Amino acid sequence: MHPEHKKQNSKRKITWVTPDYFVDCDFNIEIFKHILRSYDVHWIILLPGKNARFSENDFSELQKLDGLHIEFLYSFHRQRDPRRLGYYLNLLRKINNDKSDVNYFNCVPDPYSMPIFWLLNKRKTIFCAHDGEVTGAFSFAAITKLAFKYSYSYTRFVNMFSKSQALKFKVHYPDSKIFTTYLALKSFGESKPAEEQKDKITFLSFGVINYSKNIEMLIQAACNIYEQGYRNFKVSINGTCANWDYYQEFIRYPELFECQIRMIANNEIPELFSNASYFVQPYRQVSQSGAMKVAFQYNLPVIASDFPGFRDEIVEGVNGYLFDSSDVKNLEKLMIERLEKHDDEYGNLKIRMRKLIEKRYSNAGLAQNYISMFNQVIDSAHATA
Repeated sequence: MHPEHKKQNSKRKITWVTPDYFVDCDFNIEIFKHILRSYDVHWIILLPGKNARFSENDFSELQKLDGLHIEFLYSFHRQRDPRRLGYYLNLLRKINNDKSDVNYFNCVPDPYSMPIFWLLNKRKTIFCAHDGEVTGAFSFAAITKLAFKYSYSYTRFVNMFSKSQALKFKVHYPDSKIFTTYLALKSFGESKPAEEQKDKITFLSFGVINYSKNIEMLIQAACNIYEQGYRNFKVSINGTCANWDYYQEFIRYPELFECQIRMIANNEIPELFSNASYFVQPYRQVSQSGAMKVAFQYNLPVIASDFPGFRDEIVEGVNGYLFDSSDVKNLEKLMIERLEKHDDEYGNLKIRMRKLIEKRYSNAGLAQNYISMFNQVIDSAHATA
């Protein structure tokens, strides 16, 4: 037998499951390269039959990695369709047939996926939780709350991505062993060199627009600042919205705004972030933010509501700024401060941010967190076998 082949077969194995809506959390080729030195991975990606965020072609480079096998599992039924139960039972069969050393399940519980939480071997399965508790911001919050309770109550190992959310989770599920790691940075490709826009500072909003994102606060703040005589800025709003007419009513000065109210293609994202000056997140509530990791990837400072989910990762004056979102005047004050100090401070801010991001979110460091977690679960399973 060829020594390379023998070495590969001696590695332990992970079955890794990610649905379409969390693929961008796990999709990092450099982190996979590190993990694959220690483990073979069968990555099962759950995609909807229509309107998927990702296509199989998006994974072409990943599929070239030795030790990584990617399988796409499609569902052609709506989330509330009872036939989804059969879909998840088929997934359960696939996971069990793998007989892997570790299962890593990165899905939000729902009524039809609950059997996976009940029936997978708990001694070797890590379930992910992105939120420590269900809030009113969830779709079908009452049903989701029950799904959380009757899913995570059966878990032994849980991985989370926010220290503040982990503390909330521990209150509800004290018997679970909780691991925490930062979400990896989210790259959508190389960005072109940022255009010089010395006359205009751009405040960027990106992502699905809904009540919890509080984008109307950004619009109001911008219009109020404009009325105070500031002209050296613009606001760029990008993302899908089910009720854009509501938000448009807040726009008193259309010349201030560049709005793309539609699905933003992945290949458009690098230019959006590299040509902006600040990424603004005036949220009403947050657990942790995937969009913020896009900003970090493109070294774009963040202005965000002062909530624990943001405090976990924003270091004031290093990679962003926090403000009290209870009053629009607080956002106005911070934006004016950034406008007035831009020429003197922005260049050094970007330098400080780059140093922090490289230290805190290095691919090697994040990969080692995963490897350590997998090793601990395996060691624990062997100790109790």
